[in-house]
Amino acid sequence: MVNTMPDSLNRTVKQLVDSGRASTFEEAERIFGGYKLHVHLAPETASQRSAQIALLTIIQLGKRTFLGGVEVSGTLDVPLEKGLGLEESLAAAVSSAGGLPSAGSSLPTIEIGPPAPRAASFHIRLLTAGWRAGIAAIDEPDSVSREDGYVMPLAAIAAAALAVNEAFLHVSAATVLAGNRTTGISLWGPQLSSWMDNDTDGPLLSYLPSSVWLLGLGHLGQAYAWGLGSLPYGAVMAERPLVVLQDIDRVTSSTFSTSVLSECEDVGLSKARVVARWLESKGFETRLVERIFDAATSRSRGDPDLLLSGVDNVEGRQALESAGCRMVVEAGLGSLHDDFQSIRIHTLPGSRLAADIWSKDSGKGSATSMPAYSALLKTGVLDQCGLTELAGKAVGAAFVGMFAASLVLSEVLRVLHGGNANEVMDLSLVELEHRTLVPNKIDFSRVNPGFLPVEAR
Repeated sequence: MVNTMPDSLNRTVKQLVDSGRASTFEEAERIFGGYKLHVHLAPETASQRSAQIALLTIIQLGKRTFLGGVEVSGTLDVPLEKGLGLEESLAAAVSSAGGLPSAGSSLPTIEIGPPAPRAASFHIRLLTAGWRAGIAAIDEPDSVSREDGYVMPLAAIAAAALAVNEAFLHVSAATVLAGNRTTGISLWGPQLSSWMDNDTDGPLLSYLPSSVWLLGLGHLGQAYAWGLGSLPYGAVMAERPLVVLQDIDRVTSSTFSTSVLSECEDVGLSKARVVARWLESKGFETRLVERIFDAATSRSRGDPDLLLSGVDNVEGRQALESAGCRMVVEAGLGSLHDDFQSIRIHTLPGSRLAADIWSKDSGKGSATSMPAYSALLKTGVLDQCGLTELAGKAVGAAFVGMFAASLVLSEVLRVLHGGNANEVMDLSLVELEHRTLVPNKIDFSRVNPGFLPVEAR
């Protein structure tokens, strides 16, 4: 029997129940158990750092949604790029991440490599060049390139998240366009629709944040940490970067479905300590703050001047500016069955105060009238209070938070490289091209949240 306790249910599976497409939680679990994904790594790209980042990201995201497993084929017998894991080979890292062996199949397939003949009804490939990230049908000709072959790590992560999202849209029959379109974004110029053009690209990374305050270490916070871990800190000519980790929660069974650094064996552990363990294995210095963030929380001497927020409560968001950091980037995700692929990002300071932006709690919709919830009440599995709590839990998917994290971290990197921030960014992974952005009128060239120079490579 499926565990329907609020802290145990898979948040992505919940989407089927809340939409009414599954009449019971057991039926929803069976449907997701049939979702399988296949990833193929071409020999031309196997030794590229960006391709390995994308592959490991796809596995981490895919196994949390495609509960039938993520099969991996291609050229894996190559050394693992430094800093991407403790394993020596890519094959070992794939196995450790949860990738399953495959000789190729007709499953929905994501290709990391050049154009190739279609081998499945859903067969897409990643498009990455510089700061640009996208996806296209496998047999579409090359349309995104860069002469020096450089791929900014966050572009590899964004493309991976976008590909897993597209595969989910396909298996869930959400749109007939899934797998048959070219879509993407420039992380340097996200406001530009012509993202495939070279003039929308950004520079080689020369600077990285010297210290970061991560607030909220669930869905978004762990995606932020994953993104930080992909950046070339191994080439930094200075001290170890510092990450302050703030959260009061512990890992539950449902955490696995949305949070990429949490595994089933971590249930019961502090989220802050789980994330710290992973970051420290990457060479970061960490400090833990396991208390509530509120208006009384303030930055002390030596604390980061850059705060990345992933909290979803009004009180915490209203207090974001009171901490006293020079730059704050905050992301919020949709929480209902029909908007969970939506993302909104704010950069502070801006034209409005945090207290005004989040002056009211709009609340979350209720799905208690859906058949699956009625059955739980009728059979006595949950009482009305438990039912209301379960229905109020957010629908979520790890690939949405990961895509949001690539945007949030890119806001910071853009500022460090002479660009400006966006005050608000609104988009949906269902139709990425229909995004809305509002430039921040604050001159962020005068904002220095702290940086480390990167050696030329």
